[in-house]
Amino acid sequence: MAKIEIQIDDGILYEAEKVLHSLGMDVTIAVSIYLRRIALEKGLPMTMTGTVAKRPEPKISEDFEDSFEEGSKSSTRSNSRITTAMVDEVWLAFLRHLEGSGEVNPLSTEVSVKTGMNRGSAFIYLTVLDNLVKGDPNTRVLKFKDLEYLMGKIKTELGESKYHKALKSLMASVPYWQEKIPGAFAEKVEAYCRKHS
Repeated sequence: MAKIEIQIDDGILYEAEKVLHSLGMDVTIAVSIYLRRIALEKGLPMTMTGTVAKRPEPKISEDFEDSFEEGSKSSTRSNSRITTAMVDEVWLAFLRHLEGSGEVNPLSTEVSVKTGMNRGSAFIYLTVLDNLVKGDPNTRVLKFKDLEYLMGKIKTELGESKYHKALKSLMASVPYWQEKIPGAFAEKVEAYCRKHS
């Protein structure tokens, strides 16, 4: 696998990281996606024009998961919000994954086609779930209310053992989220873990 090194203005990198983290990804993932799109489309995956339109800068909300809410002025998403029906479909796809009936990548595409959920969001939700039940830390995030909901599903449908692994995963993830994710997400997760441990 190739490794690249680039130099970028610190301010641009900081602003880009805030946006990317609100989408549940980091710079490495974003650059990888960008390069894949260039390879697939045999060109830049955007329209290049000579006119620069001035547009208002999006505000990053104090609590980043608010940026996922429908109608939020700080939204960095280009499609509709993630609904309960979408999260339920992610859960069903994840159960198939656990049974060995599908890998995360194709299942995320399936969820996207079936529900209209952004494919990248479906991939993130499935990846987070996979790490939770394995007890592995996460660097990606979900809306906190969706995380609570899915933790409840893990407990009731997969049992105490998987639920305790998921709690372990959350606690292992908190330091990363405290450092990298703006807002109170890490604190909410930490409080959840204390309450349910």
